[in-house]
Amino acid sequence: MMNPGAMRSEGLRRGVQEWPTRRISLLIFPRVHLMNIAGPLDVFTRASLALALTEKRSSPAYEIELLTMDDLPLVTASGLSLVGGRQWTQAVTPIDTLLLIAGASELDSSIAPELLAWLRASVDCVRRIGSVCSGAFALAATGILDGRRATTHWKLADKLARRYPRVSVDADKIFVQDGNVWTSAGVSTGADLALAMVEEDHGHAVALDVARHMVLFLRRPGGQSQFSTQLAAQAADLQPIRELIAWISDHLHADLSVHALAKRAGMSDRNFSRVFSRQVGTTPARFVASLRLQAAKARLEVTSDNVETIASRAGFSDGEALRRRFRSEGATPRLYRERMASGAGMA
Repeated sequence: MMNPGAMRSEGLRRGVQEWPTRRISLLIFPRVHLMNIAGPLDVFTRASLALALTEKRSSPAYEIELLTMDDLPLVTASGLSLVGGRQWTQAVTPIDTLLLIAGASELDSSIAPELLAWLRASVDCVRRIGSVCSGAFALAATGILDGRRATTHWKLADKLARRYPRVSVDADKIFVQDGNVWTSAGVSTGADLALAMVEEDHGHAVALDVARHMVLFLRRPGGQSQFSTQLAAQAADLQPIRELIAWISDHLHADLSVHALAKRAGMSDRNFSRVFSRQVGTTPARFVASLRLQAAKARLEVTSDNVETIASRAGFSDGEALRRRFRSEGATPRLYRERMASGAGMA
């Protein structure tokens, strides 16, 4: 039998480049949203196909395995049942990347002790371990996230931070990489996480090809609070408030004082403040400040504009006002941009 070194040399002589197949194991929790599974699954599958089509390689880039808590079929939140995969106790090793995929509810209290023990042991045996949505609660329950930065669905971020104070929770990030531990926000962000992993494994060009094929951002601009803030606001019952919110988002540089907004909504200042706070769940001033900060962060991530220019376009009075807003979060615009550029806290 030909030894591995000879096989590799023979493959190169034939124009076939050998490379290891990475096993991606998706640990699926009950009542999960289908998109939580489909995002990473489709990204890794498409990456394998893209590499097979563009490079002469003899084995797939990724081999994907679905692991479940209980006997199949697995019933998802939508009622659709999944029949593929196997129980986690029968996981095939070695595992390159282990992802815990769950729905938008904290699930740590329902995890069997033996599964927690397996997860603790796995962190030293896999190249990467991570979570999608509330899967972060399971990681936190094992202690894996202690002393690390992490994120989860925006609705659960405060609960995660309170329950696990040793975890540095960043509620705004689409995903966070801290060493070999990755966490992503809610539902669709599993695809963002998987794209970043593909880029780490096979480079920018391959990840970009996958993103284009799936009509996704390779790096989604802004954080998840841009969605949580505005989506929550869109739930306002009163059409004048909804229309005003849409206008605010497109006019961050305008006068967005309570008086100006009340006048635009056709209300008195006092009545407008009361109605807006009841409908949106926050005061007009805080809502505007949140949108302006998100706009500034998005520009810091995707442009080389200086702080003064970014501050002006996001509606801040000057660069120092933007710096003060960042300092309230323990950061600066420069450090935020550097962190994004390095991929250490990609939004």
